[in-house]
Amino acid sequence: MKVLKYYFAVFLLIIITLGISSIVNGNEVKQGDKVTIVTPGTVARLCPYPNCGQDQHITRIPERTVLEVEGIMDVRSGVLTVQWFEVTYKGKRGWISIFDTDKAQ
Repeated sequence: MKVLKYYFAVFLLIIITLGISSIVNGNEVKQGDKVTIVTPGTVARLCPYPNCGQDQHITRIPERTVLEVEGIMDVRSGVLTVQWFEVTYKGKRGWISIFDTDKAQ
């Protein structure tokens, strides 16, 4: 009976792990995917590099702008790791935070 409980526990753990993995990776953004700016107004910043300072941005990007992801970089900021997308907006190439897009959930 103990062996059956052990196998059931292992089976349950595998099912839970697969479920969590599909939730975590379900919205995974890849190069070539489209993202939409969801930050209201023109608050979203196009940065020359990921995690640029408040006054170091290239330009601002309006809400509902659709952009193609050309590159992806994970940047650690304190205890949080933030995903940044390399995009081109009006001929200017730069980086936007996932939190300015519809992919942040």
